[in-house]
Amino acid sequence: MEKESSTSKCLNIVFLFKTSVGSINSSFSEENISIVKKVTLPNGSEIPYVSGQAMRRYIRDKWEEMGLGISPVNRLGVEAVKEEEETSESEGGEEETEESKAKEEKAVVGQVMASSKCDPVEYIDDDLFGFMSSRRKDIRKRTSPVKVSPAIAFFPFRDDRDLGVRITEEGKKDPTKMMPPFETEVYYNYFLCNILVDLERIGIFKDDNYGKEKRPEDLDSDKRKERLENLIEAIRDLWGGGKQARFLTDISPKFIIYSRQTVKKPIFLERIKMKEDETIDMPSIEETLKDESNLLGKVIIGTTDGFGGVKVGQQILNNTITIENISKAFADILTDAELAVT
Repeated sequence: MEKESSTSKCLNIVFLFKTSVGSINSSFSEENISIVKKVTLPNGSEIPYVSGQAMRRYIRDKWEEMGLGISPVNRLGVEAVKEEEETSESEGGEEETEESKAKEEKAVVGQVMASSKCDPVEYIDDDLFGFMSSRRKDIRKRTSPVKVSPAIAFFPFRDDRDLGVRITEEGKKDPTKMMPPFETEVYYNYFLCNILVDLERIGIFKDDNYGKEKRPEDLDSDKRKERLENLIEAIRDLWGGGKQARFLTDISPKFIIYSRQTVKKPIFLERIKMKEDETIDMPSIEETLKDESNLLGKVIIGTTDGFGGVKVGQQILNNTITIENISKAFADILTDAELAVT
């Protein structure tokens, strides 16, 4: 099954985690009820999820915790952008055309733009997660080499809620002055998240747009390996989510599958299943490995012992893959990922 690392196009990382009582990612509130994000299935049931944007935010937060510089995001209103561009034109910039005027007139009054520094050499998140700055005449764009799926729950939402009350000094003395109670939607569930890493674009900037700036030089292989290592370490120690003060949740991987592939394809995303007895359906994983064997290089599977009914040392696929302890699996992933960067 294993192929040479030099032919690899991507790393595919899929992991599972569990929350016993959680409210990780909220949607809009409805009156005094905090609603979790959910998607509706054809049968009418709802599945909770944690958005891909939120998962990326948690990875960014982990990088910052690791001491890595994170690209600051600046807010700039449309009027400020226009003023800045008019100043540039008065200093010898391009004249405004009728077409550009028409586009400007379509801008929403009071609209606010936001952009990072758009510097993938200096900042890991601008490199791995890309950026977009849509200032007229200076558009900068980098498509993310790291694709992140929402963390999708296996089981339907059961309409569970946590009741909360805000206690005030006035309310202690006079019950009629108590603050109104509030509710928070919560769930017990298992989640799956898939991360696809484009090996050909980490630290490589030839396809980016840098507007008025010169395209930066590509990073050397050592720096690219370091960036990939930082990503894997952040996934290993992932932490985050809403309402952690009241619903502390561990979203770090408890079961992980890593595959180095010759084709960019999230092969496990729609195929891993979990049974009603809270055990991972290992035959669904074995079937995927068989079906996609032509594009697979290295495959590593790790678990915390007993998670989803999976035991450390368990063998699958005719004893060709041994499931490792989660910490050893991540150590092996770090080693293999470094070999995949050329």
